[in-house]
Amino acid sequence: MLTTKPHVINTFGIFAFHIGKLLQRYTSSNLHVALALWAFCRVFALQQGASFSFSLQCAVFGFGWAAYQYLHVYVPVLYQQQSLRLRVLFPFLLALFIGLYGLISQPVFIWIVFGFVGVLTFCYALPFGAKMGLRFVPTVKIFVVALCWTVFAMVNLTALPNNTSVLVSIKALAWMICLILPFDLRDMQKDEKALKTLPQILGVNGVKLLGLMLISFTAFLAFKTVTVDVLLYVEWGMLLLLAIALYCASPKSSPLFTSFWVEGIPILWFVGSVFALIFG
Repeated sequence: MLTTKPHVINTFGIFAFHIGKLLQRYTSSNLHVALALWAFCRVFALQQGASFSFSLQCAVFGFGWAAYQYLHVYVPVLYQQQSLRLRVLFPFLLALFIGLYGLISQPVFIWIVFGFVGVLTFCYALPFGAKMGLRFVPTVKIFVVALCWTVFAMVNLTALPNNTSVLVSIKALAWMICLILPFDLRDMQKDEKALKTLPQILGVNGVKLLGLMLISFTAFLAFKTVTVDVLLYVEWGMLLLLAIALYCASPKSSPLFTSFWVEGIPILWFVGSVFALIFG
């Protein structure tokens, strides 16, 4: 029995290594964050009892995926004037195709909304040189990303009463800021001091305190806006999970912790919401 233990441990280590590599490829493809954006928007629709057409879901997912491909893959390639390989180009073209398929049947208002987010995304990181765009304006980065996700979450909820719409928008914005904070903590030492991100301004403990205050505020807004009780309990559970993730986050956090586990919270939130509606 003693002679088999090293073999078992070694086999497990190899298995874990390959799983880690697969997850790294999956997250680097930006497919995970696109699914998270789609799930985030789906949850907000479920909470308000709003229908969400398949075509609009395709538009959100497709253009969300294309936007992250542009930011993380194309901007560095373009400003360095490197050639684009088909392996890199194909996911971007596929994402654009899905997005256009969903958008083509939408009314003019939806086109305007997507155009606004597209312009904001383009200005977030400009492909004309290193460190050009809104992401390099001090303290602005986190709010631009949160605004884009909030706009997508609200694009299907235009029929809500004005008071409810404002509260839901604020809740979506607060949710996104809290989701981004672990990423800013991870990059705290890598980001240039001139960026003045929230962790650089407030410190690790200050950001965690701010995040916990925002999570508490979001939980209150959830109580005021969620129309189905069982979905309220699911959201509170996800906010608790987010609070734990924020507490565990640090400048030493692994990329997998943030890019897979933290980024996956909206997906888990959507799955939990669907199960709660079915079995609740």
